[in-house]
Amino acid sequence: MRFVGFFLVLCMINIPIIEAVPIVEVFVNGETPSKEILPENIISASENGDLELIVWYTNQNHPLHITAATERAQDLNAQNEDIFIQGVFWDKSNQNFPNELESINLDVEVKQNDDGSLILKANTTLENELNQTVVLQWLLLKKTVPVSKHPIGPVESNVVSYHSWDSNINRTKGAENQWVHQIDVDALASWNIENEDLIVVVSLISLDSKEVQGSGSSEVTFSQIEQNRKGVAISLLLIFAAIIGSILVIQSERKRQQDMPLIRPLIKNIIKNGEEVRNYFIGITTRKAAIRGISIEGNGFWRCSANEIPQEIPPKTKREIKIRQTTKEKIGPCTIRLEVDGHERWVLDIMFPESNLMKRNNAEES
Repeated sequence: MRFVGFFLVLCMINIPIIEAVPIVEVFVNGETPSKEILPENIISASENGDLELIVWYTNQNHPLHITAATERAQDLNAQNEDIFIQGVFWDKSNQNFPNELESINLDVEVKQNDDGSLILKANTTLENELNQTVVLQWLLLKKTVPVSKHPIGPVESNVVSYHSWDSNINRTKGAENQWVHQIDVDALASWNIENEDLIVVVSLISLDSKEVQGSGSSEVTFSQIEQNRKGVAISLLLIFAAIIGSILVIQSERKRQQDMPLIRPLIKNIIKNGEEVRNYFIGITTRKAAIRGISIEGNGFWRCSANEIPQEIPPKTKREIKIRQTTKEKIGPCTIRLEVDGHERWVLDIMFPESNLMKRNNAEES
C-alpha cells in the first residue's frame, strides 16, 4: 500500500506527489448540480487532477441515472449531496481531509478501435496482499453533460454513465495483475454514450467495507472515435463502391460481348464461263441485339451497292453483304459502321486475306 497524505485548507489543497490520487464521490438527485454542493477547493483540485471526482445521479427518474448509482448509494448508505472520500463519508463542514489514505496506483490505458469500440486496460503490482472481498470496478464518466435539454441550462461533470465489475484478481503479495475490458459500439449506445469525451476510472473496491483500495484513470476523446468511425465508414463506402463498380463493368462487358455481332470477311469461289471467279462478302451474325444504321465505306478499294445493305438485322440472324473490289493494284480495308441496340455506334475495319487477293491477281495477270 502507498500512503497518501494531504491537507485541505479553506482555499488551497496541499498534496504531496503521489502515484494514485484519491477518489471523491458525490451523490446528487438532479435538483442541484454537484458544483453547487462541492466546496470550491474540491472542484479546483478535480480540475487540476489532484483528485478524481465521481458524480452519481441517484434519482431514478433522471436521464443521467444508472442502476449502479442506486447500488453504490445503498452500499454507502449515502443521502443526497453526501460526499465520500475513498468510500468513507466526509463531512463537508469540516474543511480538513483525512491525513492518511491508503491508495494503490493502477495504470490505465485506453485503446480506441476504428469501429468506435473501446478496449480498457489496467495493471498494477501488489506490494501487499489484498483482502479476498476486493474486486475491480470499471467506470466511464461523461466529462461534461447537460443536466437538462435547455440550451443554456446547467451542465454536470464527471457523471458515471457506465459500470462493470471484474473479480478476476490475483490478491497475493507481489502479484502482477493485468485486466482487459472491451466495450463495443452497441454496448456504448445502450448506455446512452455517443460522441462524448469520457474519463475511464478503474478502482479496487472492498465489498465488505465498500472503501476504495486503489484507482487509476485515463481520458477518452470521443470526437477522435467519431472521426475514426467516419473514416471507416468512408473507407467501407469506397470499397463497396469499387466492388459495385467492378461488378457493373464486368456485367457491362459481358453484355457487350453477348450483344456485339460477329463480323468477318468472306470469299466465295464460283465457276463462271469455265473460270473461277471470287466473290467478296461481309458476313454478319447478330447475337442478342439487333443492328441498324449500317453503312459501308470502300476507302478507294471496295464498293457496295446500297441495295445490298439491309436497314436492320434482327437478333440471332446471319446476313452476307456483297462488296466488289475497285482496284487490283492495292489491297486495303473497307470500313463498316453500324449501331448495336443498347450500345454506342460501332466502327470496324475489315481486311480481306492479302494472300488470297494476291493469288487471284497473279492468276488473272498470267
